[in-house]
Amino acid sequence: MTARESPTGHKPLAELDDLTSDDFLGQLAALRKQRDEIDRRIRAYLAYAREFTSPRPYTLASLAEAAGLSISGVRTAYTHADCAAVTRALGREPRSRS
Repeated sequence: MTARESPTGHKPLAELDDLTSDDFLGQLAALRKQRDEIDRRIRAYLAYAREFTSPRPYTLASLAEAAGLSISGVRTAYTHADCAAVTRALGREPRSRS
């Protein structure tokens, strides 16, 4: 990393004009990859908070505020695949719904 690069290895905005087209597109693709990974982790956190915590889940309102989503956005943000990933990571099933 040079003194002019950010900790993530991306050029400061002021230096975008200095990038070649390929470098610019490479930087943009790398940022998208980081965003996708963060989105995956947020979905896993939401699945954990709603399906794996006891004795009851975090509230939709508190999760919505923390994640920058609407309450309905929290409800639909994670899938069965996200729950399965949390199940594998924790080595236990979601809490039972009574």
